[in-house]
Amino acid sequence: MLRLEYLFARFNHFQRSDDPELHHNAIATLFDLGDIGSRGDIKSLLLKEFERQKYTLNGLKTSQKVDQEALSQTLSEIDSASVNINQSVGRPNAVISESEWLNAIRTRLNIPGGTSPIDLPSYHAWKNSPTNQRRELLENFVAPLLPWHEACQVFLRLLRQSGVAKEVLAHNGSFQQAPSGKTYQLMRIAVEDDTFFPEISANKYLLSVRFLKADRDKKAQLINVDVPFKLTLCQL
Repeated sequence: MLRLEYLFARFNHFQRSDDPELHHNAIATLFDLGDIGSRGDIKSLLLKEFERQKYTLNGLKTSQKVDQEALSQTLSEIDSASVNINQSVGRPNAVISESEWLNAIRTRLNIPGGTSPIDLPSYHAWKNSPTNQRRELLENFVAPLLPWHEACQVFLRLLRQSGVAKEVLAHNGSFQQAPSGKTYQLMRIAVEDDTFFPEISANKYLLSVRFLKADRDKKAQLINVDVPFKLTLCQL
């Protein structure tokens, strides 16, 4: 789901542009979305996950501490996403994988300069066509994948909202915590210094984080100072 979120964000960014070179990037991202959409297990996994989330949320219907109107709206969103996923017929990437035009582009993408006007004149012509025509074609190709986008958004939003951020400290750049027998689906970290980034490892016995400092010219270096950060453990 995190990869789908990342790819859809990239695709939408490139698609909204009028620049044909950014539409080229949208085409390249479309292939990545299609590869994930070709996985036959995603549909069943999503539907099972939504059923689990519904079961959890339905248990809150009698709680006076919960905004029942918001809860009802959330359950409706889950139902809508589930129905749209369930009603999708065939492989969601079929339009992409069965397009001879797209396949010709894909075979040339890994060749340096392979999508030049010399190699793909039809693609060059498309890139020089009116913006609305280019955008319409991109929308047609991505349309079968949109139920996955909706499901991804609903699933990750609910999961992220299930956690509460806590202020913690990584002593000399390292932090460890026992999960206390709980199973978490997502671990989120927020750190103020954007030159720091975390490396995370986790199992049922220990959550471990160590911070490194990014360096473009050499290997990232371990941090040996205390690093305050926000930790959110999400479980729905």
